[in-house]
Amino acid sequence: PTPSAPATALPPGFQRYRAPEGFSVALPEGFKRLDTDREGDAYRVVFGTEGGDRTLAVTYSEKAGPDPVAVWRDDVEPNLKQADAYDRIGAIRATTYQGREAADMEWTADVDGTRVHTLGRGLLLGGGRSFSLRWTTPDADWDDAANQQALRTFFKTFRPESG
Repeated sequence: PTPSAPATALPPGFQRYRAPEGFSVALPEGFKRLDTDREGDAYRVVFGTEGGDRTLAVTYSEKAGPDPVAVWRDDVEPNLKQADAYDRIGAIRATTYQGREAADMEWTADVDGTRVHTLGRGLLLGGGRSFSLRWTTPDADWDDAANQQALRTFFKTFRPESG
């Protein structure tokens, strides 16, 4: 019999990235840190490939309210509505992620002439601290197996620093 991979094994083509900011996530081979924006204690780190059209953005804040649905609706969505042809897909969905309160929001928008599709998951850490993960691909490629595997892998492997 063939030994099965341990539960912590990453899918082929992924490697774990440990950010100095205090989180880790498995990224597809070739992905690297493309950009970091900081504002006070908040930051956003964007991963992808140079010139690529798929990105993962990890955002951290210390000013999140106690309701993850309200954070997307009241704090994030008003800014997204500034994008060309912004369109939310369905309702903002409350969920549980890694035992924490969380919410998912999905949308499309036109960015630099390309229709993109994003799924964002925000999770509360307590004390106003939160993370969000946003996976963005061209809308036409959203359902591709590689894109869906990447999204599942991000959600499976993302780990905030404990505390």
